[in-house]
Amino acid sequence: MGVLTLNNRVAKIRQKMAENNIDALLVTHRPNVFYLSGFSGTSGFLLLTAEDALLYTDFRYLQQAGEQAPGFEVVRVNSTADFSAAVQLISQKGLKNIALEEAHISLREFHQFKNSYHGDGRIVPLFNFIEVMRAVKEEEEITKIATAARIADEAFQKILPLLKPGMSELDLAGELEYRLRKSGSEKLPFEIIVASGERSALPHGTAGSRIIKEGEPVTVDFGAVYEGYCSDMTRTFLFGAPSAKQQEIYNMVLQGQEMALSSIKPGQKASAADTLVRNFFQQLGFGMYFGHGLGHGVGLEVHELPTLSPKGEGLLEEAMVFTLEPGIYIEGWGGIRIEDLVVLRSNGVQNLTNTGKRFVIE
Repeated sequence: MGVLTLNNRVAKIRQKMAENNIDALLVTHRPNVFYLSGFSGTSGFLLLTAEDALLYTDFRYLQQAGEQAPGFEVVRVNSTADFSAAVQLISQKGLKNIALEEAHISLREFHQFKNSYHGDGRIVPLFNFIEVMRAVKEEEEITKIATAARIADEAFQKILPLLKPGMSELDLAGELEYRLRKSGSEKLPFEIIVASGERSALPHGTAGSRIIKEGEPVTVDFGAVYEGYCSDMTRTFLFGAPSAKQQEIYNMVLQGQEMALSSIKPGQKASAADTLVRNFFQQLGFGMYFGHGLGHGVGLEVHELPTLSPKGEGLLEEAMVFTLEPGIYIEGWGGIRIEDLVVLRSNGVQNLTNTGKRFVIE
């Protein structure tokens, strides 16, 4: 990403800091560090003030930090759990309101920060301060997410000829991971979910040694990563002829997703799309089996804002990227989930997932 883009992001965060009377912001969450600085190393934190932009990291990442984060002064520390150098600058400048990312700093690190700081300033806990800004994507980010989605589509198409009854869930996951890598994924954004038969009632049932049989649902949930940005998709299928109940529930889940795909517009409450689909399932007598939200934001993390659930807050905005993944899960029977990744445009959603939604694989 360009220096201008990073500088614009930092400028926006500084404006938010000023609006919230924050003199110094310590950024410890790795995706937020990358978002603001471009530094992708696994060890480092940022300190932002109205005038300063510093990146603290250890010896292993000094060269990388200098190359990736040209807008930041790189400061070497022995440990990125040691905030004494940052605290020293805060004290020297007499900064009073010091903000920490409360969800992304350990209790040990918090105590180390407090023990290092001896000024009379106030520690301000922040939640989703940067994440709210990250929820609305730049076009460059959308392009990278769309590329990650294309990689996932391509990998799934490559394994379709290999799928057959008698293979294990682990076999399927292994074949898919290999082809995700071959298609260009930098890593897995999360452990591939493969859950078959009764296990498909587990929304996050990771692959096991179970052998996949004909006539039972198989749920596969996976994604790719391209230049740090994630994708996420789910398909449920079976081998052979589905039972009447299997086909009924599959059609219901698909219809619920199509309702969401066709109805979501900018300006809606994040909870509204979930309510639409949830009420539809409830009217058909299956509401109790839809146990999670309709969707979640995707970007540098595979789960981020916005949250499309009964507890989802705020309004959906143009250029937000999120999943639409209704599902029905019946213990002892199995589950059906269909998940697409979409970007919200002025006239509705643009689907970034192009894999078809065939229930039966022959």
